[in-house]
Amino acid sequence: MQQAALGEQLTALKLQAIDDFSRSCLEGARLALENLDNPLRLNFFSTAMRILFEHMMDTLAPIEAVMQCAWYKPEKEDGKPTRGQRITYAIQGGLSEEFVTEQLRVNPQPLRRRLLDAVDGCSKQVHAREHSVILNLGEQDAMAASTIAAVGELLDALHFCRRSVLEPIMESLDDAAVDTLLNESLVEVDELATHWSLQDVYVHETVVHAIGPEAVTYRSTGSIDVILQFGSNSDVRNDVRAELPQTFPFTCDIVTPLEDPWDLGQAETRCGVDVSKWADAMRPEDWGDGD
Repeated sequence: MQQAALGEQLTALKLQAIDDFSRSCLEGARLALENLDNPLRLNFFSTAMRILFEHMMDTLAPIEAVMQCAWYKPEKEDGKPTRGQRITYAIQGGLSEEFVTEQLRVNPQPLRRRLLDAVDGCSKQVHAREHSVILNLGEQDAMAASTIAAVGELLDALHFCRRSVLEPIMESLDDAAVDTLLNESLVEVDELATHWSLQDVYVHETVVHAIGPEAVTYRSTGSIDVILQFGSNSDVRNDVRAELPQTFPFTCDIVTPLEDPWDLGQAETRCGVDVSKWADAMRPEDWGDGD
């Protein structure tokens, strides 16, 4: 049954959705299609999908960011980007067309046209009048299917683009995150104890966090194992001390220039350790400053 298939497709899109609000929009669209007795079924579906599109553009392609791209050229009298340009940015950020098509093997242009047509169709149903409401279930399903497919293609393209940017240097990114944590002072941990030592670093995941107008930001997340020492070194020598093994999550952002997103030699690295859940419990008030 066509309606069941459309519902399954919307449910599947939730796995690729960019955030919880996007998933709520997709669920709203699914529920609208389920109500076969509602003569405005397609109109409610279109409203949910139009809200989804606008939210994705606001989140993935802010107007100011699009205008900062080297590839951006105004096409409107007010100088602001078109919807098509914002779709392009959502997929590839500030990366050049040459890099995206030749290195990543992504061509956003056909997708952009299909998505714009789908959005225009939704807009007509959002603002429908008596003689423009589509009442035939078959026609409703056909329009819903093309809209779902276009949104799915957008999500596929942006995820594929990010995977293609990430894969050639994933191992190097993991190594860079570990090296940074091993060699930089971790201020957050410094504040917890008299002394501490880093035992192990585990990188759990590395992703493309953002492709901006000037840089690509990779984000590694994981955990570190440390031993916190309360008391002075002399206390340790005299076996009068407390040592507490602890694990903390970390985030490490590695930022590379847009001109060469695979050049880690020019990367800037920023790491932070989250000690908030354990800080109060691990800070005894009666230990001295030590030496």
